[in-house]
Amino acid sequence: MSLERIEVGLNSDIGLRRKDNQDSAFIGHGVYVVCDGMGGGKGGKQASSTVAERFARLADQPTRDLDMLDDTLLLAQQDVLRLGEELGGVAGTTISGVLLPMRFEDGTVSPDERCYIVNVGDSRTYHMRADENGAWMADSLTCITRDHSERQNAIDSGEMTPDEASRCIPRNIITQCIGAPAGIRPDWYAACADGRFIICSDGLHAQISREQLAGIAAAYADPQMAADMLVRAALDAGGNDNVTVIVVDLHADVPTGNDWTVSKISDDEDINDMLDRTLQTLRVVQ
Repeated sequence: MSLERIEVGLNSDIGLRRKDNQDSAFIGHGVYVVCDGMGGGKGGKQASSTVAERFARLADQPTRDLDMLDDTLLLAQQDVLRLGEELGGVAGTTISGVLLPMRFEDGTVSPDERCYIVNVGDSRTYHMRADENGAWMADSLTCITRDHSERQNAIDSGEMTPDEASRCIPRNIITQCIGAPAGIRPDWYAACADGRFIICSDGLHAQISREQLAGIAAAYADPQMAADMLVRAALDAGGNDNVTVIVVDLHADVPTGNDWTVSKISDDEDINDMLDRTLQTLRVVQ
């Protein structure tokens, strides 16, 4: 399997309740990330744009391995820590997104079969498969990332059901962000580089239901239209937060279909170390 073509759409909106947009994003040459600045901290907008700019520099690199990506996160962490010190407080931002191991130029074919998924905080990256006719399937929506939040911790530990956690724990109490003085432990995943990836700030997934998100994302073949309509849905539902959505369609020469897989990368692994037999398909977690 080789990656033959990429199509991408991006939309970001201030929402209906905020004074400014603290979300930032970058798309290009195999780097697709959303950063959501912390509204309760110092300089959330500056923090998110600083981290997005760090990852934008990866777009110029011909190849990218996990060490390079980890180094970029470390530099971003140092940048935001300095920003917080300059502003006299704590600055922070989430990040989630898709990163290809190689720079992808227009009209070229990449031999990479897999891509990286990064996550720190409660922005999310989803995946959707296409049917044999190339139509996106709403029922295939998978949330790849796990929120770094108190709510998710309560669910994962079995302390609460998802419904109980939603009622009892505010969604915005997160346990990790870039810029946190205690440091970060990012989640890295390896996924087949095929299908539709939806990357979003919590202004989308906290505003509309999973079923609505899946239905809209599957309804539009054009990724820009899909991104636009997802943002519109968040605004129509109240627009209580900034909302940013990237829709990335990765088209492989041999579609993976039901064989699409994703696996969390452990501390001693990289994409090239992961054999097919070690991969476990993740199902919907929310």
